[in-house]
Amino acid sequence: MKIIRFCEHGGPAVLKLEETEIPKPGRGEVVLRVDATGVNFTDISHRKGSNLRQPLPLPYTPGVEAAGTVTEVGEGVTNIPVGERIIAVLPSGGYAEYVAIAAARAFPIPSGLSSIQAAALPVQGLTAYHIISTFGHLQPGERILVQAAAGGVGTLAVQLAKLFGAAQVIAAASTPSKLELAKSLGADTTIDYSLPDWEDQVLAATDGKGVDLILDMIGGSQFSRNFSCLAPLGRIVAFGAASGQRAIIDAEKLTSRCYTVTGYYTGFVATLPKAIVPTLQTLFQFVLSGQLKLQLRHDFTLADAAEVHRQMEERLTTGKIVLVP
Repeated sequence: MKIIRFCEHGGPAVLKLEETEIPKPGRGEVVLRVDATGVNFTDISHRKGSNLRQPLPLPYTPGVEAAGTVTEVGEGVTNIPVGERIIAVLPSGGYAEYVAIAAARAFPIPSGLSSIQAAALPVQGLTAYHIISTFGHLQPGERILVQAAAGGVGTLAVQLAKLFGAAQVIAAASTPSKLELAKSLGADTTIDYSLPDWEDQVLAATDGKGVDLILDMIGGSQFSRNFSCLAPLGRIVAFGAASGQRAIIDAEKLTSRCYTVTGYYTGFVATLPKAIVPTLQTLFQFVLSGQLKLQLRHDFTLADAAEVHRQMEERLTTGKIVLVP
């Protein structure tokens, strides 16, 4: 079978397409024939060796979400039959034609949903849902600013914020085409956060009141600027650092108007089954009902993994990219 591996940390070129044996399931595992695997900034961080919470075993195969069909089950697995279509949240290994996974990390794909659609939801779907609702505590009638609104999380967050009753969704992105995409998904206002006065634009759009919730995946100096357009008692949920810079939080800014900053990490949330199953079921239903429109690009194969990483790092992509082996 084909698999992507890297033997050293570095740029996209370290990703190599190789051949290996189809894995056998261990106790409590199933083997998944992968139809689609999602690409995430987590994969890029793993490849670069940046922001790692612990060293990775090398060689390493990226990929933390994959959808497909079960071809073999291991000892002790009684709830997932061969032939079942599933979506799986993985510790690694999704960039492959087959992967052995713990049955506890697998969830059935409902009828009417394709594997490609399913592969777009575990990481970015869970992230968008939880940073708005569970961690962001968005209430009906509140205003929200979605940074990087044309990305995989952002395109979902704009739509979910509207579904959850936000009075005003302000989408921030860096190009006219990305802003137009966010507008088409329901954003009430769009701003170009590459401009030096983007905070003033947010304040102007809210009649000087500011927003109640900001979703930030950029970090660095951009993060610190969020406070100037946050309403009293406002919240910021930090869920990434696409800038590659660390953000510094000024405690005086927190206390002056009783702000709250919360961190979110999908890798931790994925260890909590109660945070996954009901949320995925809700997201599945939103997609099936047409309330949530996935922005998907799935014309890449495993052999294109390095090119996909390059485009994502250069911010040339929008929505969700899925590799189809």
